[in-house]
Amino acid sequence: MKRAGKNIATLVMVLLLALTVACAPLPEEVTSPLTPAVERGIIEIRVTDPPPPGVESAIVTVTKIEVHRVWDEEGAWETIFEDADGVTFDLVKVFENPTVIAYVEVMVGGFTQIRMEVTEVVVTPVGGDPVSATIPSGELKIVRPFNVEAGMRTILTLDFDGDKSLKIKTIGGKDEFLFNPVVKLLIEKEEVED
Repeated sequence: MKRAGKNIATLVMVLLLALTVACAPLPEEVTSPLTPAVERGIIEIRVTDPPPPGVESAIVTVTKIEVHRVWDEEGAWETIFEDADGVTFDLVKVFENPTVIAYVEVMVGGFTQIRMEVTEVVVTPVGGDPVSATIPSGELKIVRPFNVEAGMRTILTLDFDGDKSLKIKTIGGKDEFLFNPVVKLLIEKEEVED
């Protein structure tokens, strides 16, 4: 009788232990097989430009970058970079060395546009002093579809046309600059290394 009681007690303990393990929450890194993992890829945005003639430097400040995702009939804008101080690049220096201004992981899918807020452009003419350029819209919009694939880096190079993007006018003996960007979008893909 004592042996039967011990066996029942042991069986009850095993059942309670099994129930405790079964009801314990999964660790955060373990996902349920019923929840599909969201596939992700990388968007990398670079800038390059043939230098405009007569200019020593043309420093552009960008404070926000958005991409337009194909979501439904209207789509949706996603912010991939935002900083009040902005990111800067010199249109003269990026010709020899394309500069990365954004690198972000996003859900895979199709995109149609890039939109950038340009808050300041400071131009230094050869032998002259730095001058703030006029920015007519304050926004740069590039319309061209691209896809982001799982495990891939989509490299978007904004190839500025220096001669057309930066216009110089001499008014009353002073140079005035107008920054109205003309940009070609180049698209490359590379596998993301682990």
